Amino acid sequence: MAGALMMAQMAWHSAETELLSPSNLGADVWVDFSDPTSYTTAGSTITAVTDKASNFTITVDGTPTTGTTLNSLATATFNGNESLISTGTGPYASSGNHYAVGIFQWASTTSTRDSFWSADAGRTYAVSSGNSSNSWPGEIDYDGSNIIVPGVAKQVFTTPVSQNTWTMVSTSFNKTGAQIFGRINGSTATAGDVYGNDMTSNADFRLMRNRASVKLSGKAAEFFWVAGPTGTGGTDISNVEKAEGYMAWKWGLQGNLPVSHPYKNAAPTV
Repeated sequence: MAGALMMAQMAWHSAETELLSPSNLGADVWVDFSDPTSYTTAGSTITAVTDKASNFTITVDGTPTTGTTLNSLATATFNGNESLISTGTGPYASSGNHYAVGIFQWASTTSTRDSFWSADAGRTYAVSSGNSSNSWPGEIDYDGSNIIVPGVAKQVFTTPVSQNTWTMVSTSFNKTGAQIFGRINGSTATAGDVYGNDMTSNADFRLMRNRASVKLSGKAAEFFWVAGPTGTGGTDISNVEKAEGYMAWKWGLQGNLPVSHPYKNAAPTV
């Protein structure tokens, strides 16, 4: 297994000069469990994690472990008492624009809106399970004061996330095009909301943890967000699609992309 893992990592990184990566998109936080140089372990326990975007100082809460793999690349397991959280704030949105993408799976949930990721500041959001136990109908849970979309507390996903299934989840907060929506495996999976007030420019970072500090049982492969535009202007989301293409091809999930996705047949290049 160790030899196969090393070969897969070498194969991916040998192509990294040609294939697009989060650094090309200007990632403002980036956690990558396939990169053993970006975290420290004691045995299989993860003891420290580095933000590969170099903006956040990340604290490991509890004892998540590594050892599981996806596409022969290392992933991390969280047992419901563990998470990652930043000790300070960092770039979150620029003129209201923000997008994020990650690959996760959940093992169990409670009724307290367990989250794949979240942030906490004046106007932020969380990608959460919803308010039922051991299911993931899913929602984009807006700030508690309902300011981002005035009078609206959340946006519900129309496509649920299955238990113990690796899934790519992304969000698009496009202030330029006045749109907010979520996506599952490269397909838009919410009805969408009209963007109201700009998101907070700086916020903290939380992985497998919601804004009330409830922690999620499941696994994470890689996650990043960009405090910048979702595309070239207007309602364009080409940057989001590039991020999804990178994630899908790196982690062997390109088969889940819809046929209409621009990176269904090839990974994005620089």
